[in-house]
Amino acid sequence: MEYVRILVMGAGAIGSVTGGLMAKAGHTVTLVGRPAHMNAIAAEGLRITGIWGEHHITTLNPHTDAASLMPGNYDIILMAVKSYDTPAAMNAIQHLVDEHTLVCSYQNGLGNAENIAAIIGWERTIGARVIYGARLTQPGIAEVTVIANPTALGIYHPATPADRVRALAEAMNAALVPTIFTDKIATALWGKVAYNCALNPLSALLDVPYGVLVETEYTRSIMEEAVHELYAVGRAKGVALEPDTPEGYMKLFYEKLIPPTAAHYASMREDFQRRRRTEIEALNGAIARYGRECGVPCPVNTLLTRLVHAREYALGVNI
Repeated sequence: MEYVRILVMGAGAIGSVTGGLMAKAGHTVTLVGRPAHMNAIAAEGLRITGIWGEHHITTLNPHTDAASLMPGNYDIILMAVKSYDTPAAMNAIQHLVDEHTLVCSYQNGLGNAENIAAIIGWERTIGARVIYGARLTQPGIAEVTVIANPTALGIYHPATPADRVRALAEAMNAALVPTIFTDKIATALWGKVAYNCALNPLSALLDVPYGVLVETEYTRSIMEEAVHELYAVGRAKGVALEPDTPEGYMKLFYEKLIPPTAAHYASMREDFQRRRRTEIEALNGAIARYGRECGVPCPVNTLLTRLVHAREYALGVNI
């Protein structure tokens, strides 16, 4: 196996777990993240707990900003910042991207790859559908809490070296981060966004785990209408959605996707608890925005977006 040089930009829980396990497998991994977490890793290493076992990694290279990093040292940069921080993060790492470097949107929601490609071009931009959950229990310790499907890595542009992306997916999978390669990354991403648009705002606003949302017609109807709107917008934008109907998606949603994550709360709930800005604009907000651009009414996604912003405002979150 060929070892790769990785930079994780925005190493919170997800970025730390993926970077940490890749480092444990022998890859060279640099993390850029918040001072408390990076300082703890520098002092004691990174500990990973939870459903993927117990790991202690002491070979990571933690930093609190990218300014001091040198170009030419990275094969792949995993962009793991919050969606609203993508443009600023891209500006911070632009000097690190050479003709060999690929940048992967390892993030939630829609619009992130577009922000990356606007700076470095689509031929160097790759996407990831990340659908495992993790949280930082304290600085230096990340817990893996849930997984619904393997992470999917894929390319957008025919000029992107697919063999390198496939090899990266295989390396991640070998490092115990379940990962597959896909040639339909947009399809995979929109499928995850459907899952997040249906569940995240309701779980956060109602303070309940995902499984409770399927128990009553009140929330089931809201989730189903949100997904129907997403499918209408996706069709208008020419996205190849799978399953190809919203009814087919909801069958998959109820029978396959919800059961393994029924006890899980949306990370948006934690955003509320910590009075942090949410990523609603990359989820339901993106669907509502695309709907306006395409002339597709999205009243449910629009309302859910407004309710989340209203909750942010009530909590004093600066958005």
